Amino acid sequence: MTTVACGCTGRVAAFGGALVTALVFGLLSAEGTARAQSAAQPGRTEAVADPTSNRKAGSDTSRAARWRDARRRKAQSMEAHEPTFAQRATSFVTNIGGAVVPHRLILDVPRLEIADFHPVFGGLSGDAGTTAGVLYAPTFWEGQQRLAEAEVLGSLRGYYGAGARFGGVSGPYVGYAYARYHHRPRESFYGVGADSRVDTEAGFRLDQGIVGGLLGWRPRSGALLGGHVSYQANRYGTGQGDRPTVAEQFGATLPGVGTDMDYLMLGAFFELDVRDAPYTRAFGHRFAPTKPRLRGVSLDASRGFYLASEVTHNFSMRGQDVDFTRFTLDVREFMPISEGLLHGFSFRQFASVTHSGDGRVPFYRLQSVGGARSLRGYPTGRFRDRNVLLANAEVRCQIWHWIDMAVFADAGHVFRTFRDVNVADPRVGYGLGFRIKDEGKTLGRIDVARGQEGWELHLDLGSLF
Repeated sequence: MTTVACGCTGRVAAFGGALVTALVFGLLSAEGTARAQSAAQPGRTEAVADPTSNRKAGSDTSRAARWRDARRRKAQSMEAHEPTFAQRATSFVTNIGGAVVPHRLILDVPRLEIADFHPVFGGLSGDAGTTAGVLYAPTFWEGQQRLAEAEVLGSLRGYYGAGARFGGVSGPYVGYAYARYHHRPRESFYGVGADSRVDTEAGFRLDQGIVGGLLGWRPRSGALLGGHVSYQANRYGTGQGDRPTVAEQFGATLPGVGTDMDYLMLGAFFELDVRDAPYTRAFGHRFAPTKPRLRGVSLDASRGFYLASEVTHNFSMRGQDVDFTRFTLDVREFMPISEGLLHGFSFRQFASVTHSGDGRVPFYRLQSVGGARSLRGYPTGRFRDRNVLLANAEVRCQIWHWIDMAVFADAGHVFRTFRDVNVADPRVGYGLGFRIKDEGKTLGRIDVARGQEGWELHLDLGSLF
């Protein structure tokens, strides 16, 4: 019995050992076959992606095995990321380059740029409203030391214009020629003097063209001294809309009504700029004696100052005794509140004095204040006279990496002679504004302002100062 039992046990053990040996050999053979098939078919990698995939759960409890299993489950559950609309819009805007100059935004959009043509917004003065157009800037002449561009602009209010500039820089010298034409069919005139009333608004049309040149010399960094000569043609007419004409509202004897006036303009200017603007400014300083500088103004300037003075004599070219000389002074200061708070206090003081032998100056060539670019809280060109005093003050701070906020107050006064100046009774506007920025440059701004005649919403490109 015992012998039989021992024989059966030996045969069972021998059979079990042979079975285990066969299973191990089979598994090794199968693994070798799988590896051979994988080597023969490199495109099919799923069979050997993880050697532990055929093991039963819990058969390998090592840390490496658990990490491999976690990575496999995460890879199987991952989905392709789809950016949101806001993310796509932000990416599109941040990929746009270009130049920001006062009241003009020139874009460099790779998908839209064709043969050196660029979209441009702004650039028309007066009551043009939303303005857009195309600017041509040839690549063979572009650079910090050269300038060549031509543009065509239009607005939904029927305004249109064209302009061209060409020049270069050689050492401390700068020079360029310019030409511009603007058709402004819906201009507003409220009368002369600080006591003009908003309910006496009249409309007129003005077609104005100018051609000339500028030469300048830099005696030191940030300074520019030079002169310019221009010829300006003015064509007055009846404005569009149902408003009374200027002749009907203020009389046909008002200088500039019913007559065309051309001027030869000779002038000299000086600029000194020692602000801490954080980006390199582009070529150019002044487009013409009647326009602001070409160079962009940075809202990120937090300290320093800017000064510009100019004198221009206007010779009447049509035999009319309407010659006049104009002196202007523009001073801007920037003072930080603290290094950690952007930006601090910003101030501008502007003065313009006009001298005329008999006091006759065309009404559309009088200095004016009012609108988004001077005295906020009032319509564009609300007050006109021979002489102007204007002060702007802002407290600026950064509320987001691409948005600035400003609390501001403006005060302006127009007058015929210095005996008429009443410093105690200026026209005042105040309000709150926001600026959209990109890499230290102000793309656009929104100002909500209140004046003595009500509320005004001002939208403009670039910075005020």
